[in-house]
Amino acid sequence: MKKFLFIFIFFSCRFLGQVSAPDLRCIEVLSNGDVKLTWVPPADPGGVFFAYEVYASISSSGPFNNIGSVAALSLNTFTHAGAGANVQSRYYFVKSTYGPGGGSSSLPSDTLRSIFLNIISSTPDLKLLYNNIHNPKLSSSANTFTINKEYPASIWNILGITSSVNYADTISVCSASLNYVVELKDNSGCVSTSNIQGGVYSDKKDPDVPVIDSISVLPNGQTILAWQVPRDEDIVKYQIYQNIGGSNTPIDIVNGGNSTSYTFTGTIATNSALALYVAAIDSCNRIGSFSITPTTMLLKTTYDKCAYKTDLFWNAYQGMKGGILEYRIYYSVNGSTFIKVGNTTQTSFTHFNVAPNQNICYFVRVINTSKTITASSNRSCFFSTQVQAAGFVYIQRASVTGTNTNEVKVYVDTTKSSQGIDIWRSEDNFTFNSIGFIAFTGGPYYSFTDENADTKHTSYYYKAVIRDSCNNPRTVSNISKTILLKVEEDKELIFTKHLSWTAYQGFNGGVSGYNIYRVVNDMVSSSPVGTGGPTDTLFTDNIEEEAPNGSKIEYMVEAVEGVSNNYGFLEHSQSNLVPVYLEGKLYVPTAFAPKGKNKIWLPVTHFIDKTEYSVSVFNRWGAKVFETTDDTKGWDGSNSPADIYVYLIRYKNSRGEYKEAKGTVLLFE
Repeated sequence: MKKFLFIFIFFSCRFLGQVSAPDLRCIEVLSNGDVKLTWVPPADPGGVFFAYEVYASISSSGPFNNIGSVAALSLNTFTHAGAGANVQSRYYFVKSTYGPGGGSSSLPSDTLRSIFLNIISSTPDLKLLYNNIHNPKLSSSANTFTINKEYPASIWNILGITSSVNYADTISVCSASLNYVVELKDNSGCVSTSNIQGGVYSDKKDPDVPVIDSISVLPNGQTILAWQVPRDEDIVKYQIYQNIGGSNTPIDIVNGGNSTSYTFTGTIATNSALALYVAAIDSCNRIGSFSITPTTMLLKTTYDKCAYKTDLFWNAYQGMKGGILEYRIYYSVNGSTFIKVGNTTQTSFTHFNVAPNQNICYFVRVINTSKTITASSNRSCFFSTQVQAAGFVYIQRASVTGTNTNEVKVYVDTTKSSQGIDIWRSEDNFTFNSIGFIAFTGGPYYSFTDENADTKHTSYYYKAVIRDSCNNPRTVSNISKTILLKVEEDKELIFTKHLSWTAYQGFNGGVSGYNIYRVVNDMVSSSPVGTGGPTDTLFTDNIEEEAPNGSKIEYMVEAVEGVSNNYGFLEHSQSNLVPVYLEGKLYVPTAFAPKGKNKIWLPVTHFIDKTEYSVSVFNRWGAKVFETTDDTKGWDGSNSPADIYVYLIRYKNSRGEYKEAKGTVLLFE
């Protein structure tokens, strides 16, 4: 039992007296090639630590040699003098020794490799190659390397941060002394650094090609070329070229590496597509190449004066960054603000409804798919000339000519050729409809008959519109309105008629007055039965005196033009005819005496159509003894004995109805 207890105490003391290797974290290559190691000390609970032993090799596979020791547990750095880490990587690990005389040692720490920076001068960049301190990466190491650059002398700046073990640097000067160093941070606070590598380097490549942003024609006809600054930092200016006769000719220099545009002050782009190119020039005065895609859009326009439209054509825009979304078309009238009138993905566009007889301008703007870059064409301007139109068109009169017809007489300017005249009609003087066309024959006078008019119930407004030689409606006439006549019966006085009419409109000389006519049996009286002033629209008439004259009585009103017509006309316009209806009446004598006072038997007629009138007289045996169709001719009873005779009268009344009257008449001796 005592033996077992002794063995347990012996091994427990041995275990508690062990010291682990330090946690090696950083390798810093000093400017002279020496190497400084940094670690995290191990725990020493038994106080048996003796020293750290440092081992080094030029190869990861060894052999490793003990290059020195550190006797204090709290010291966590060691500098390897003469390491030569500025010419190649060195490998290191550290052990802890402990116990009496350092007779015991720990296992080795992680083997770390110093960062060796190598630079390969190539075109177009300097290639910086380096290594990690451990593979795989230590968990305490940062995820990225920091690349530092010394330029100019004694001025260090961070060039870049990367997780990669290589980096490229573009030389930003023609020739310069450059130094670089790589750093890798550890979360303990130490930093691993590479050797400082550098030398005198020269820019061996041509400058990058500037990426063209846009080429646009300015409103004044000048052209602006815009580009993006290339990646090269040693660009100091730009060479501008113009394609002249197929040859790319240098024309100008733009100073400043950060310059992004050039204005070509010539106005070539207003008449032809202008090709301008840009090449970068670096500090070595080396000129790079250039893109030959940028060419201005040359807009051409063709105006159709008959269709009032413009056809636009332009060359496709080349080299738009991100691709072309669309072309937008802008339009201005008489110098007003440009407005967009359309868009297309094609290189042509037709703009309709162009304002005639105006100063018109267009330009086209292209936009890329992300809507971040635009370029504009030249401005194409012209005067939208119209064909000449007639100076005037005048409706002389609009007059009723029948139950369903109106006549419109038109007078036109013959000094300008035209296609003809459109006749328009309205019932409310607001909504007009085209009802006919009169072809232009070269003469000044034209007449149109409206055969679809309800003249008994409606008065109509008429206007005439000249179509110019392009067949476009142009010159508009005055508006003329026909007269609508109405006649009302007097409920108490059967022979009294009340006339009312709409005022005539349209005479250039105005209405001087109205004439009122009776029309008896389709015959217009030679003189009016009444007149009215320019503003009169009412008249009352008594037709008792017309009772014997016939059955068909109508009224018509005539407007008479005043004498101040600018065209020299003195016109008149007639209304519709309005019939009045009175019952036809016969007054038939019942007896007469050829040898007495009443020698002639003559029926008296009132308001009977005499064109449809006949009288027949028969004796008691049915023989016809008298016949006539003349209402003024009576029977004198000649060669007929005294007796009772039968008469038959046939006639048509004012309503067009056929009537018969029968009776007897006594003939006395």
